[in-house]
Amino acid sequence: MSTRKDSHLRVVARVRNVRERDSRIGLVTALTEERAAAARVDTLQEGLRTMPAHTVGDVVSFSYRQQQVDSIGQALMAARSAQQAAAVVAVSARQHWEADRTRLAAVEALIERREAARRQELQRREARDMDAVAEELWRRQGDGEDAS
Repeated sequence: MSTRKDSHLRVVARVRNVRERDSRIGLVTALTEERAAAARVDTLQEGLRTMPAHTVGDVVSFSYRQQQVDSIGQALMAARSAQQAAAVVAVSARQHWEADRTRLAAVEALIERREAARRQELQRREARDMDAVAEELWRRQGDGEDAS
């Protein structure tokens, strides 16, 4: 097994590495968007919570305040919907990243196993060659003793 035979695996590993990196970037982006959507919801909820109650004033100021409350309420519903959508996208992005990471790990493990097998084969060949040299030396010594 030569390294050239595994060159196709190295190409696959590079492609898998790029895909894993891209899906990781996608996951980070999705999580950032999810956090931003959650912050928007929190801000709007805080705006509603801290809005002062209408205690004094005329009908016009009461109507204006109610319009503000309605506007914030509609924005809050839209923000919650966006937050839910961002959560779905984040879950999907995490699944893609985990799948790409698993595929990359599988290819890397295969490459490592093949390299280990090549190292073992090389060690066996070297041991066999050393045994042949030792055997030849032993024979020469035995032939030298017989000639004396």
